[in-house]
Amino acid sequence: MGDVEAGFAKLQGEDFEYYMQTYSIVLGRNSKKSVVDVDLTSLGGGMNISRHHARIFYDFQRRRFALDVIGKNGCLVEGVLHLPGNPPVKLDSQDLLQIGDKKFYFLLPVRGILHPSLLRSRPPPPPPPPIPVPPSHALPVTPPPSIAPSALLGSGKKGHGRLKLPPPQPDYDPMGKRPRKGDPDTALGFGSSSGSGGSSVAKASGVGMQL
Repeated sequence: MGDVEAGFAKLQGEDFEYYMQTYSIVLGRNSKKSVVDVDLTSLGGGMNISRHHARIFYDFQRRRFALDVIGKNGCLVEGVLHLPGNPPVKLDSQDLLQIGDKKFYFLLPVRGILHPSLLRSRPPPPPPPPIPVPPSHALPVTPPPSIAPSALLGSGKKGHGRLKLPPPQPDYDPMGKRPRKGDPDTALGFGSSSGSGGSSVAKASGVGMQL
């Protein structure tokens, strides 16, 4: 299986198959003086086959396989006769070749024809374009103004100070009522409730805060 997967191309006949594992092979017939890669005479090619009849090779300049005709009787490629001296014939996958009486197909592998060590390294794909982020329509958040500690604490004796109340805000009432001027509970935003919360604030304002 390892040799089959490493093959560059394949010759497929009715009764034989040959996997190319080099970039050039010679087809013809064996003799006492030379041995070819594919002996077509032993495969039933007849007597019209020369010792060196044809050569199939990979053309690195054009990046394709080609057939170079050497034998005087020529070769048929897709029914067209090619004779010695003609330019090499480009071979495509599934081309039908005939040398002498032997017919066979030239086939290319599905996953490329070159050995991985000879393939050019492909550059990495470009990164995908950034996804545009729609602008936010939210209003900017303004931080609340800082109040200095000196503005909250009045001067007093031995560290005791009185809580300095902010001025009343007549236009803002969280309880839904308009405040009355001079009401310290309302100025703090607690409303006019007469519960325990209002009395505790009044006591705190009388005693003051200790730091």
